[in-house]
Amino acid sequence: MDIKGKTAIVTGSAGGIGRAAAVMLAARGAAEIALVDVKEAALAETARLVEAQGARATVHALDLSDIAATEAWFRAHGDVDILYNNAGVVSGAPQFSDVDAARVRWIIDVNVTALIAATQIAVQAMRRRGGGVIVNTVSTVALGTGFYDAMYATTKAAVMMFTRCCAGLKDECNVRVAGMLPGLVDTPILDTTGAGGKSEWMKTVLANNEACVPEDIAEAVMTLIEDDSLAGGDWVAVRRLGGKVEYQWGHADTV
Repeated sequence: MDIKGKTAIVTGSAGGIGRAAAVMLAARGAAEIALVDVKEAALAETARLVEAQGARATVHALDLSDIAATEAWFRAHGDVDILYNNAGVVSGAPQFSDVDAARVRWIIDVNVTALIAATQIAVQAMRRRGGGVIVNTVSTVALGTGFYDAMYATTKAAVMMFTRCCAGLKDECNVRVAGMLPGLVDTPILDTTGAGGKSEWMKTVLANNEACVPEDIAEAVMTLIEDDSLAGGDWVAVRRLGGKVEYQWGHADTV
């Protein structure tokens, strides 16, 4: 898809990957970008950066754990060409199995339920307008055998499977759904892994791995949006190794 002149929604766009992607969409010529996050004040800065690139930005404070509100918002605003389902949360402290049931439901609703609801509503709108592209943020943990944050890993594995299961929408509705799998990325979400900051396990991960910057991931998101030769359900994992960004491509029928 040629991004120039298109409309888009980016969830989780108050900072990190979402902000970088929104700004890059604007730089590629997007006409209007709806910025969605629970952090309204930080969204204003993203909007300023987006508009500096020439696109119109609208700011929408939305708690994706409120599924009824999420569905209502997407019914009202989801008629766009591009949807980037980027918002996500980690468990924080305490970890499973000591986390309470309400927080488990919150993680599932933000990372999975809201994403599925947004995708369903957006697909219906995109089908009416002739097509579109949806990108879901997964994680490279979905390719592994386990992860310290059990609920984060479980929800990201669910998003991976959902993305792969949406492969047929390209032929059925001209809506291409793709997966973005960031490796370790230096974003504010890392500071929510512990009680009031980075957890000890995350500090260990950072000490032993090279982190991407948000723009590394945003660049790959642009590739997923722009390359219509990709099949539905395709995904790309992005990591930094030896100072270089590396892509690992996969398809709906591969793990």
